[in-house]
Amino acid sequence: MLKDDEQWLAIADEFYNAAVDRDRWYGALEMLAAATGSRAGELITIGHDAALPVHIMTNMDPGIFAASDEHRIGDPEINPRVKAGMNAPLLNVITESDFITPDEHAIHPHYNEFARPWGIPYICLTTLERQSDLLIGLAVARSEREGHIDTAQREVFASLAPHVRAAVKMQIALEGHGAALMRGALETLSIPAFVCARTGAVLALTTSAEEILRAERGLSLRDRRLRASRDEDDRALTEAIQKAARGLTAPGAPAVSTILVHDTHEVNPPIVLDVMTLPSAALEFTSAPRVVVVARGSRGADSRRTALLRGVYGFTSAETDVALLLARGQSTELIAQARKVAVGTVRTQIKSMLAKLGVGRQVELVARLNDL
Repeated sequence: MLKDDEQWLAIADEFYNAAVDRDRWYGALEMLAAATGSRAGELITIGHDAALPVHIMTNMDPGIFAASDEHRIGDPEINPRVKAGMNAPLLNVITESDFITPDEHAIHPHYNEFARPWGIPYICLTTLERQSDLLIGLAVARSEREGHIDTAQREVFASLAPHVRAAVKMQIALEGHGAALMRGALETLSIPAFVCARTGAVLALTTSAEEILRAERGLSLRDRRLRASRDEDDRALTEAIQKAARGLTAPGAPAVSTILVHDTHEVNPPIVLDVMTLPSAALEFTSAPRVVVVARGSRGADSRRTALLRGVYGFTSAETDVALLLARGQSTELIAQARKVAVGTVRTQIKSMLAKLGVGRQVELVARLNDL
């Protein structure tokens, strides 16, 4: 139980500390639970489409989180606590006695199938933040022995709730700056990049990335998500972003997924996109940066150009070697000399390459090679 004002200030301070050091949320919630004589402190997001919704509950067996999913505790039609929180004004403190009768409490499936078996039949809760697709709730859960929260304990909870809300808002603001900061760094390096949230939504993009979209080369931004014009490319891109957002790279697999996005009519060379996971915190309330998609520069390394020529356009090893020399500005005669073959052989290889890349002249061939 809360002893004095100094303890109250320590709890409030710990929530503010948690906003900038996310490992401290659990400890802050433990302090809140102790100050209100409750078994557990709880912080939860509901209705958010993020890949990793927040749910912290102190002093409980970890199995409760799987049980929470199984019993769909986030569904207001199943859980009267959630329904009450969704309908209550922000920071309005409510308990079971405010939204369910004792008779209903005794027979309701949520309490008999979930709350009582887990030893938390009573609660005191408030809604900290409500957006179109996100509700953030704060609660202290109580055992059968602890019973309903009393007036003094409720006042402690109510007095600290605004400070918890302020800490949540502070963290959300910091998360919002993350995309802008990353965009600024990538912009400074002139890297064409898209910064995406855990949901796959694009939070920010650099000027050179905007230029790629304006060029209409098979990549577009629809409903705040990167989309490819060809179905197979779109599926591959979406899957790569989703896997990166969830950190699902298999052990031993490359940390970066490379996706080719083709022009619908294949007039332009494909855009090469690298999709990679960004470091993330264990607790994020909103769409913090989670994935970065980088479009490779127009003059890539020989290794990348080789992979494209052989894997996408079916160049032979010899044709690839000639292509690399052409891209460096070497003449047919110098290439033949360097490779110790006849000039006619090089010209035959160039003719084959013209056909494979769908161009008619050597100057066009060199231009296409330098676009890879």
